[in-house]
Amino acid sequence: MNFKTSVLAASVALILAGCGSDDSAPITGGGSTGGTSTELEKKPTIAVPENGRFIDAQVEGLYYVQGDLANDEGHLTDETGAYDILEGSPRIKFVLGNQHGGLILGSVSGRDISTPYEVLGTQDRVISLVRLLLTINENVDDTLIRIPAEIQNAAEDSNLIEALMAIELDRLEETVEPLLIALQMTINELVTEEIAKEHLKNSLAGLERGSDTILTHWAKGSNWTFVQRSATQRIVQPNTNAYDNQLVIHADRSFGNNVFEKTNAPKSSIFTLQSEKFIERAGSNDGSISSDYALTYLNCIANDGEFGWVEENGNELPACDGDTNYPKPEWDDVLHHYDYELVDPESTLTEDIAHSWDGVAEMGNMYECMANANCSEKALTRYQELTRDDSDAQDGSALQKETLVGSYDPITDVYTETRTKEYLNGNHLGRAVESISFTYPVEKPGVDRYVDFIGTWEATALNPVCPEMVAKATFTFTEVGLSMSGEELNTNQDGCYISQYEEDVYSYAELASIDYWWFGTNEAGASKATLDQLNSTIRWNDREADDVEDNFKINRFSYIPAGKNWDQGLFYRFTLDDNGNKIATETLRKIAN
Repeated sequence: MNFKTSVLAASVALILAGCGSDDSAPITGGGSTGGTSTELEKKPTIAVPENGRFIDAQVEGLYYVQGDLANDEGHLTDETGAYDILEGSPRIKFVLGNQHGGLILGSVSGRDISTPYEVLGTQDRVISLVRLLLTINENVDDTLIRIPAEIQNAAEDSNLIEALMAIELDRLEETVEPLLIALQMTINELVTEEIAKEHLKNSLAGLERGSDTILTHWAKGSNWTFVQRSATQRIVQPNTNAYDNQLVIHADRSFGNNVFEKTNAPKSSIFTLQSEKFIERAGSNDGSISSDYALTYLNCIANDGEFGWVEENGNELPACDGDTNYPKPEWDDVLHHYDYELVDPESTLTEDIAHSWDGVAEMGNMYECMANANCSEKALTRYQELTRDDSDAQDGSALQKETLVGSYDPITDVYTETRTKEYLNGNHLGRAVESISFTYPVEKPGVDRYVDFIGTWEATALNPVCPEMVAKATFTFTEVGLSMSGEELNTNQDGCYISQYEEDVYSYAELASIDYWWFGTNEAGASKATLDQLNSTIRWNDREADDVEDNFKINRFSYIPAGKNWDQGLFYRFTLDDNGNKIATETLRKIAN
């Protein structure tokens, strides 16, 4: 399947443009609609709650740690799922386990209610956690989930703790069996995805969460500018063979630095909330080139060609130097296991465009409450299932079911939306696309916010070859680069072994040349990354100078911001091969600034 798409064009522009009406128009004279104030609306103050609840149904016995980054002493949620929040340090880390360790789920800012979405972010791992919790539930029904007493009371270095630490939620079925055996269960008792999805829907749909304080800076006329960054995470194909779930690759270094730099354009939508109009800002680009089209694009740039789009028989096709039959790379079989989604360089807006607020309101969700000036944590944080026809009049029916899970964090001031779009009929029947987006205010166009890696991070490494082994290390990021100390998990022909890191310093340029591709790409500083970069997937060649063969690797990253400076979340780094096989998993969490 080949697509040239723009999220904005597909879900926004048709409504905003009014199909040729006067509702949208380019702006001249600096981007103001004229006659309106440019003063920024003051942000409201939202009190941090004294306690919150973890809800996937109410979860009792989930271990949580409050406050300081390095703190590991915690408590268990009670029968209502409640946990306490420290006002001066409102950060909560959740662990399926106890004080001796276990499966670290993630960290969140202190809030009224936390769900698997706030903690994990991506749809696949959220559903895996729900499956796991339902499977091990000690309660007689699923209106309450009670973590087994064996887990709550497990001893240090016990089989239970080791089994929990070895679980990978993106490979649940391959890694959960040791835990089930320790709990005297079998893999056949693992709850299905379908049951987990229905349970989660029943738990979250209609659940009111968070403060109803109006977010005045998220309203029409606030004059705040917003940045929206998004990344497609996974495509689920309507078949049952080994290729049915494909991760999406967003960047590729295997063609060399020159091609990478030319094809790695920023992907974001930027808009300003003026009183008269919704201003879509120049520089916005959420257009994409995917699948075979993306490979044509990469190969064209690699051969110093000029990429563009040519219309043939009513279809817009990718072309290199005008040739729509330009060859793809020899290794295009990577599409058997992955999909590509690169930013389309021709989709960048070259001028500001003003849209009517009536059109914006019709887009629903975040945009609707912005237009009506009634956004709040409660209004933005909700679970929805929608069925709609995404076709044009001449195309016939194109029914889609969308599952939208929105979450606003008052501490980070970020609205996170996890979206799953399923095709209910037509040529793509059964296909599903999973994505995540982050929207947040900045003071003016050209300004952005980042996660700064500078500080000390605790790193934990796992390998599917030896799930019983866990390596722990310390990563220290400074102004000049990274130094590592502690344990490194390695493999060879005999299996796994743990060695000690040599305390060399790796520059940000060296890190960027491999899988940590974002370092040095942002003008704000070499150590900083945007939220879409930290939720991306990259392909690169780990071939050493004396190697006789290529060693292609795929690295998938996942990060949900927490804390005022966004740096208190849990950072995942997954390594896979070209055939979709997991090679390693590494998690990092900041323990000191």
